[in-house]
Amino acid sequence: MANKPTYAQAAAVARGASAPTGPTAPRIPPSVSKPAIIISPTVEVKSRQDAVELFKKNINYRASNYAPARIQPVSNNKLRVEFDNETQLKDTLTRLQGKSELKAEPVRKLRPMVILKGISKDVPADDLIQSIIRQNTVLTELINNGGGENLKLRFKRENRNANLYNAVLLVEPKLYNKMLDMGRISVEYQRVHVASFSPFLQCHKCLQFGHTKLRCTADQNLCSHCASTEHDVGKCPNKDKPNSVKCYNCHTHNTRFNTKMDTKHTANSNTCPRLRAMREKINNRVDYGYTP
Repeated sequence: MANKPTYAQAAAVARGASAPTGPTAPRIPPSVSKPAIIISPTVEVKSRQDAVELFKKNINYRASNYAPARIQPVSNNKLRVEFDNETQLKDTLTRLQGKSELKAEPVRKLRPMVILKGISKDVPADDLIQSIIRQNTVLTELINNGGGENLKLRFKRENRNANLYNAVLLVEPKLYNKMLDMGRISVEYQRVHVASFSPFLQCHKCLQFGHTKLRCTADQNLCSHCASTEHDVGKCPNKDKPNSVKCYNCHTHNTRFNTKMDTKHTANSNTCPRLRAMREKINNRVDYGYTP
């Protein structure tokens, strides 16, 4: 029987920390996502509440043996509706077919990623996948069943050791879970560490999410420390002033939506409510192959 996670382990994962890995580590997914659909109004709605009322108008759960686990407004007056299982999701989709006032479709899932840490630079990145297939027979069947499409090198990252590098791989859920259970895999003459890698990205230039600085199209650099639009954090003259810290994203959200989020933190702090909400949103789109 698999070990149950301790409270501390579960709390660490909820905060976005890495879960323990290895043969005896408990199976704790980085995020437990529920099956979900996106509801898009096809008629004009003026607010998120109008979108909710439109959804309720088109489907009634009173005679059902379930109800949605969560109805969450998202961008452009769309709704994300979560369910406890796929059966409930499919039933709702069937009942919404032919409704002219809205469109319903399943949320597209992302494939999970793992990071291999400490690979020797003697191992060319182009040879990495073939090395994994040849040297890890316990993974071979899972890899071959996917026709080679279930294990791909996404990108390389620098390691603290100049003679090593890290590699981020895009994998299928079964392969993801097996690799984390193993903890280490064979690559050439090494046994390298495997860990979960979140698809969450934050740009260091515009401080927004979903892309990196290399692909940013923003015209100006924003300061993650004091929220200035005149300089980036590297040139911030206020970094030594404790009272100058201010989150650009939370400040902007407060101004736009008349909210009262705390802004006394940096824009890339793990305590930032905007950052944590975006990380949860992105991680919830990943199919980790976990069934609660």
